[in-house]
Amino acid sequence: MFNLIITAGGKSQRFGEENKLFAPCGQTCVLLEALKPFLKFKEITKIIVGIESTYSDEFLVALENARIEDDRIKLSHDGPERTFTVKNALRALSDDCTHVLIHDGARPFVTEEIIRNVMNGALEKGAAVPLITLTDSLVCVKDGISPKRRHFYRAVQTPAGFEKNRLLTAYNKCKKSYSDDLTVVQKYCKGDVAVVDGAFENLKITRKIDLKTPLTGIGYDIHRFKEGNGIKLLGTFIPCEFSFVAHSDGDVAIHALMDAILSAIGEKDIGHLFPVDDTRYDNADSNELLKTVLKKADEKGYYVNNISVSIIAEQPYMRPYIDMMKNKMSALLSIPCEMIGISATTNEKIGELGSSEAIACFATVSLLYK
Repeated sequence: MFNLIITAGGKSQRFGEENKLFAPCGQTCVLLEALKPFLKFKEITKIIVGIESTYSDEFLVALENARIEDDRIKLSHDGPERTFTVKNALRALSDDCTHVLIHDGARPFVTEEIIRNVMNGALEKGAAVPLITLTDSLVCVKDGISPKRRHFYRAVQTPAGFEKNRLLTAYNKCKKSYSDDLTVVQKYCKGDVAVVDGAFENLKITRKIDLKTPLTGIGYDIHRFKEGNGIKLLGTFIPCEFSFVAHSDGDVAIHALMDAILSAIGEKDIGHLFPVDDTRYDNADSNELLKTVLKKADEKGYYVNNISVSIIAEQPYMRPYIDMMKNKMSALLSIPCEMIGISATTNEKIGELGSSEAIACFATVSLLYK
């Protein structure tokens, strides 16, 4: 039987003010996403999370919010450094445990395949670790700069797996701090090690950019027509026999896009940001309003990765203007035209849209952390 130790005692010094383990990731947070794949393995009879006591309640609340109820999950105190967090957790191993997995709580993208391969390797050779090849050139800077052949080096990932007694023997002898468990075991209880393939996706979250989890948002807007000489859609003027009834210039597509961006970053919609009773926005240029919204996203550390806009209108005829719209948005959003999708469709003459009384627009957006 296996026990699992999740190391969750890091200080997140390079991540920022918040604890990276509780940063949003996937459906939950970094720590829970690192834990969840192991819950599917019945051979794992106990899961010990080594966590700082000040974060214990936050972890338990996160479990509750994620509706994870599993009696195998237990807590142990972290140590001043990773090695001592593992030492504390080892005291909580169950009596029926024969092998131990140790996984970084900051590795939320581990796969079931890696876990299974490590478990099999540990059963076969008493130790197993996932490794990946290095893609960057490698130098040693201990005494000047000395180039090394990366061919002979690998990066170590987790989970690592060990036969219980071998792991306990090594850690009982260990009095220093080490960055990984394989080093401890090979230094104090050397033996065979099964090497399994890691994955570049199985990275350890260190900085916010490592998450690269896109935010997504959706926006919708609709504006009626009045007599006029043209409309603006996505910053592009389209001559026609009507214009929008609107507080600003009525660019319904940009309005939907702004709401999508604001929704993605957790802000209120444009009605709150640009109130209709505020005369500063009378006949305002929607391009300029969009810049304000983009600044809000930028202040939260996000930029637009791609957009998709769907315009619903019987008229005017949109096709001649699609490329111009893309070029306008490419310049405004600082993204390639290839990352901009614009479609136009009719409402099949149904309702107000179908009778050419209005134009509606849906917009979706994805944002990435800078």
